[in-house]
Amino acid sequence: MPRTYFISGTDTNVGKTIVSAVLATKLEAHYFKPIQCGLNKMNLKDSEVVKSLSNKAKILNELYFLKKPLSPFVAAKLEKKKIDLNKILQFVKNLKTKKLVIEGAGGLNVPINSNYLMSDLCQKLNTPLILVSRTKLGTINHTLMSLEIIKKKKINLMGIIFFGKKELETLETIRFFGKKILKKNIKILGRLPVAKELSRKTIQAFTKKIEI
Repeated sequence: MPRTYFISGTDTNVGKTIVSAVLATKLEAHYFKPIQCGLNKMNLKDSEVVKSLSNKAKILNELYFLKKPLSPFVAAKLEKKKIDLNKILQFVKNLKTKKLVIEGAGGLNVPINSNYLMSDLCQKLNTPLILVSRTKLGTINHTLMSLEIIKKKKINLMGIIFFGKKELETLETIRFFGKKILKKNIKILGRLPVAKELSRKTIQAFTKKIEI
């Protein structure tokens, strides 16, 4: 059966690309980030990061590359470009692959253009969402706010993957109040520790920490 997942985060730099690399490796799936804004500290695109960390992921090029590390709407506006949501939807629809990991840009409320947010792209793709969240202070607020958006947009939440130290009370609090928001149990798909150094070996080891 086709297995496609949309990866979003509760905040920027929360670990979406690492989770995407882990999932694409675990599933031996295609990786696709439709919109890339700017480069990381190593002057790499996220697709290049995933490629360097996985020999099992199959990389698809982004449809939009914007120079500034800003929200897609702002970055595109600066370059006098406009992001066409339908172009992204059609591209995904035409893909022949049965395993696909789609990485969003920023969080769910990040604007893509003057009409749509990242959550709208996820909703229109109609594919299960995996939310990436931290375990450190502030995560309860950010995660529950994201769950409110998921409820409002009627997005199918597959579960949450956490990054950081083991904080059982924090995770249980999110699970408890998340159930109140969505009226169903929240699946914790796994927790990844913050690695001092990332490599293909690290990513391969991380695949065993995620249940999917």
